[in-house]
Amino acid sequence: MPDRQAIEALIIESVQMLAEDFELEALKQPDSDSPLYGEGGALDSMALVNLIADIEEALAEKFERSIALADEKAMSAKNSPYRSVRSLTDAVIERMPA
Repeated sequence: MPDRQAIEALIIESVQMLAEDFELEALKQPDSDSPLYGEGGALDSMALVNLIADIEEALAEKFERSIALADEKAMSAKNSPYRSVRSLTDAVIERMPA
Protein backbone atom coordinates (compact mmCIF):
# COMPACT_ATOMS: atom_id res chain seq x y z
CA MET A 1 0.00 0.00 0.00
CA PRO A 2 1.29 3.48 -0.83
CA ASP A 3 2.25 5.61 2.15
CA ARG A 4 0.35 8.66 3.38
CA GLN A 5 2.80 11.08 1.78
CA ALA A 6 2.37 9.49 -1.68
CA ILE A 7 -1.43 9.53 -1.38
CA GLU A 8 -1.49 13.14 -0.21
CA ALA A 9 0.85 14.16 -3.05
CA LEU A 10 -1.52 12.53 -5.56
CA ILE A 11 -4.51 14.37 -4.02
CA ILE A 12 -2.66 17.71 -4.03
CA GLU A 13 -1.72 17.21 -7.68
CA SER A 14 -5.36 16.42 -8.52
CA VAL A 15 -6.54 19.52 -6.63
CA GLN A 16 -4.02 21.70 -8.50
CA MET A 17 -5.16 20.39 -11.89
CA LEU A 18 -8.80 20.96 -10.96
CA ALA A 19 -7.98 24.48 -9.71
CA GLU A 20 -6.47 25.26 -13.10
CA ASP A 21 -9.46 23.82 -15.00
CA PHE A 22 -12.05 25.61 -12.83
CA GLU A 23 -9.93 28.76 -12.33
CA LEU A 24 -9.96 28.45 -8.54
CA GLU A 25 -7.23 30.77 -7.27
CA ALA A 26 -7.67 29.58 -3.67
CA LEU A 27 -6.59 26.03 -4.60
CA LYS A 28 -3.74 26.63 -7.05
CA GLN A 29 -1.17 26.05 -4.26
CA PRO A 30 -2.91 23.56 -1.95
CA ASP A 31 -1.42 21.94 1.14
CA SER A 32 -2.66 19.50 3.80
CA ASP A 33 -4.80 22.13 5.49
CA SER A 34 -6.40 23.57 2.36
CA PRO A 35 -10.19 23.63 2.73
CA LEU A 36 -11.92 21.96 -0.21
CA TYR A 37 -15.66 21.65 0.31
CA GLY A 38 -18.06 23.04 2.87
CA GLU A 39 -17.21 25.86 5.23
CA GLY A 40 -14.38 27.91 3.74
CA GLY A 41 -13.92 25.52 0.82
CA ALA A 42 -13.52 26.71 -2.76
CA LEU A 43 -15.29 23.76 -4.41
CA ASP A 44 -18.95 23.68 -5.34
CA SER A 45 -20.70 20.32 -5.68
CA MET A 46 -19.88 20.00 -9.41
CA ALA A 47 -16.18 20.67 -8.86
CA LEU A 48 -16.19 18.20 -5.96
CA VAL A 49 -17.65 15.47 -8.19
CA ASN A 50 -14.92 16.16 -10.75
CA LEU A 51 -12.21 16.04 -8.08
CA ILE A 52 -13.46 12.73 -6.68
CA ALA A 53 -13.52 11.19 -10.15
CA ASP A 54 -10.01 12.52 -10.88
CA ILE A 55 -8.63 11.11 -7.63
CA GLU A 56 -10.27 7.71 -8.12
CA GLU A 57 -8.83 7.54 -11.64
CA ALA A 58 -5.35 8.67 -10.51
CA LEU A 59 -5.31 6.07 -7.71
CA ALA A 60 -6.22 3.35 -10.20
CA GLU A 61 -3.51 4.46 -12.63
CA LYS A 62 -0.68 5.17 -10.21
CA PHE A 63 -1.26 2.60 -7.47
CA GLU A 64 -3.46 0.06 -9.25
CA ARG A 65 -6.07 0.41 -6.50
CA SER A 66 -9.75 0.88 -7.17
CA ILE A 67 -11.74 2.68 -4.48
CA ALA A 68 -15.01 4.59 -4.26
CA LEU A 69 -14.76 7.95 -2.50
CA ALA A 70 -18.38 8.94 -3.08
CA ASP A 71 -20.32 6.39 -1.10
CA GLU A 72 -23.14 6.47 1.42
CA LYS A 73 -20.72 6.49 4.35
CA ALA A 74 -18.94 9.59 3.02
CA MET A 75 -22.13 11.42 2.12
CA SER A 76 -23.73 10.84 5.52
CA ALA A 77 -20.63 11.36 7.67
CA LYS A 78 -20.95 13.97 10.41
CA ASN A 79 -17.54 15.31 9.40
CA SER A 80 -17.33 15.25 5.62
CA PRO A 81 -14.21 13.55 4.24
CA TYR A 82 -14.20 16.30 1.58
CA ARG A 83 -13.51 19.16 4.03
CA SER A 84 -9.78 19.43 3.34
CA VAL A 85 -6.83 17.77 1.66
CA ARG A 86 -6.00 16.10 5.00
CA SER A 87 -9.49 14.67 5.56
CA LEU A 88 -9.64 13.45 1.96
CA THR A 89 -6.26 11.75 2.41
CA ASP A 90 -7.62 10.05 5.53
CA ALA A 91 -10.67 8.86 3.56
CA VAL A 92 -8.49 7.41 0.80
CA ILE A 93 -6.29 5.57 3.31
CA GLU A 94 -9.36 4.21 5.12
CA ARG A 95 -10.82 2.84 1.87
CA MET A 96 -7.57 1.63 0.28
CA PRO A 97 -7.47 -2.14 -0.10
CA ALA A 98 -4.38 -3.76 1.43
